[in-house]
Amino acid sequence: MNKGYAVILSGYIGWGLFPLYWALLVHVPALEVLLHRMLWSAPVLLLLVLVSARRRNQVMIALKSWRELKWLLFSGLVVSLNWGIYIWAVANHRVLEASMGYFLTPLLNVLAGVVVFREKLSRSKLVAIFFAAAGVAWYFLSTDILPWVVLAVGFSFALYGLLRKQMETNAVPGLFVEILLLLPFTLALILWLHQQGEATFLNHARQTDWLLILAGPVTVLPLAFFTAGTRMLPMTTVGILFYVTPSLQFFCGIVVLNEAFDFNKLIAFVAIWIGLAIFSYSLFSAEKAVSAEVT
Repeated sequence: MNKGYAVILSGYIGWGLFPLYWALLVHVPALEVLLHRMLWSAPVLLLLVLVSARRRNQVMIALKSWRELKWLLFSGLVVSLNWGIYIWAVANHRVLEASMGYFLTPLLNVLAGVVVFREKLSRSKLVAIFFAAAGVAWYFLSTDILPWVVLAVGFSFALYGLLRKQMETNAVPGLFVEILLLLPFTLALILWLHQQGEATFLNHARQTDWLLILAGPVTVLPLAFFTAGTRMLPMTTVGILFYVTPSLQFFCGIVVLNEAFDFNKLIAFVAIWIGLAIFSYSLFSAEKAVSAEVT
């Protein structure tokens, strides 16, 4: 068995179990959790950059390119928004909505490909998007309030992927530069919280301090596994296996965090899963056809 499967699944499972970790910090305001997540990600990312000459080179190239820095600053703001919304969603018992957002992300990427890159869709992909759209529409119509978490998580993550597609810098060095660019604002906000007497860090239980510090490694290590796995597996396989992440988040929300799950949500998720199954089969078939032509 290709060890790439074990490597990339380690990353996807780590992301999938995120709700359980952020649930340990529900007593800390979401903004402060986000700030410490960004702060303590910096030294871990720095270590990963320093151990690789290729990553060091990419960071240096990015820091010398004004165009790349502008895009990385923008993408850094987008991924920070995505992280913050997800942390807030866990604290407010809306993990299912957040997981639906991540279920939608690959399909939103397809739509972005059509709109931005003028890519053409096969019939099976059109059917997949129809099922996913029907599931989301059912979810929206069956709720009394707009499920903005679904839209915010899905669109912000899809936008982040679209932005990073325009850049030369790879995942780990790119995230390091993003965090680096936002670090002055991160530190300023943390200091402001302390000055206002509203900071939890160093003013609560020692366990809370360690959970906030470990938010850095918890954030970065799955990304490192993901980056390593993408070099060992076809991108189609990488895309299909991504669904492990929102599936785990979904089950964490229901089984562990005991979030409410009614019949309307079941219909919505089943429709999305059907769409994803069709979409995945389409990708797999396309890859198989290309492999057959090559051989």
